[in-house]
Amino acid sequence: MFADGSKRTLNQRRLTKRQVKELISSGALPRPDLSVALEPTSLHQSVYELEGERYLVVFGKTVAGLAGKGDIYAADVFHGFARWLAKVGEDAKHGRQSSVGHWAYHSAHKHRLTENIDPLVAQLRSTMSKTKDELDLSYQSLDVVSAYVEGIGIERAQREIYDHLVAYVGEVLKLRIQGHWEVNDRDWQPYPYLVGAMYDPVMPINVVWEQLTSPDLGNLRAAAANEVRRKRKPPGLVADAARSVRAAAPKSVLATLPADAYEVTKRWADGRPWVVIFKRDVEVAGIPCRVGEAWFDRKGDLIGAMLSREWLFGPQRFGAGSFFRYYRGREDGRLNDVKLGADQEIDGLPCLGGTLVWFHPNQRVSSLHLASDRDVDGIPCASGDNLILALNFHQNGRLASAVLAREHVVAGQRYERGTLLRFDRDGSLVYAPP
Repeated sequence: MFADGSKRTLNQRRLTKRQVKELISSGALPRPDLSVALEPTSLHQSVYELEGERYLVVFGKTVAGLAGKGDIYAADVFHGFARWLAKVGEDAKHGRQSSVGHWAYHSAHKHRLTENIDPLVAQLRSTMSKTKDELDLSYQSLDVVSAYVEGIGIERAQREIYDHLVAYVGEVLKLRIQGHWEVNDRDWQPYPYLVGAMYDPVMPINVVWEQLTSPDLGNLRAAAANEVRRKRKPPGLVADAARSVRAAAPKSVLATLPADAYEVTKRWADGRPWVVIFKRDVEVAGIPCRVGEAWFDRKGDLIGAMLSREWLFGPQRFGAGSFFRYYRGREDGRLNDVKLGADQEIDGLPCLGGTLVWFHPNQRVSSLHLASDRDVDGIPCASGDNLILALNFHQNGRLASAVLAREHVVAGQRYERGTLLRFDRDGSLVYAPP
């Protein structure tokens, strides 16, 4: 029923058909009135009331692999999800599915929000009874804000502090990207966003909307960091505003390479090397890098480069000619994405050379392109390098979205080849074109 049952169910493991039957036969009370509330999920679930303010939710016969199985939820969790479903339906009915549309409906300031940033931030501190030192516009302070929103509830946060959250998150992001506020007045609904020299438009509204429209509050800090990561431009696409700065000596691992092994083509604003061209194959902190472009951060740590031979990053092995990019740098060790040098297998799936494989912060695959059609989690997934054909995965490894490689039946409904389907973290269908 929920996006992450492992965190919200009272049972540690999904109940088997036998366990469900035993519960029902022991006196569970059918609640068809509550089953109706779950109809928008299209999972044909039945609800039974148990002793101790608990509800048993049983999957319907049309849900392949889950039919007859179930989960137990505390009453407050169940009712909270039912209210969320009703709210989603109401938003969809009135055209508020998008982040901007949803924010604009709840916003008191609309596009004038940028004229009220300081008062909104001050009001949020006052409302939360926090000082400037506690809400200091850092990533860490977003944990404090998340806890406050969780305490007052998402519905109240939408009504009372939506603008305040957008303003505060925006100020955190503005410092992070060294940017400034702008207003997009070209669309039907003007909205504020952030501009930074090394980023595509950064959307504080997206960060807040994502958290305030989930069944329960997520993590504002993680969502903000993901927004920055997604919008960061590759160095090759950034105007070289630092070309005329005075050169500064390289640091860290770049300083260990011979000066004649590379040429600096772009520098950071402080003059440190940013983009270099390796003149020959070299090893950077033991990593085999091929002739060509490589990226370094201000501290001189490696950001990205092309492999000169096969190399292992944690559990993932990549072939020569693959261009890797770290999530936060070599010392952190986690990958952000890899452009494959040739067809190769990733997590048992044949992946297409020349395409990008993206990773979640927990290093599970986030997105990839298949080299040939394959069944994934029981879904026939289409291959190809077109962006729409990318397979997307949740952080728990389950399939999040894919385009069907052939006609297929999901949750009792037949879908044609080429249909884009989306799934929740438990593998249940949550979207399909009408």
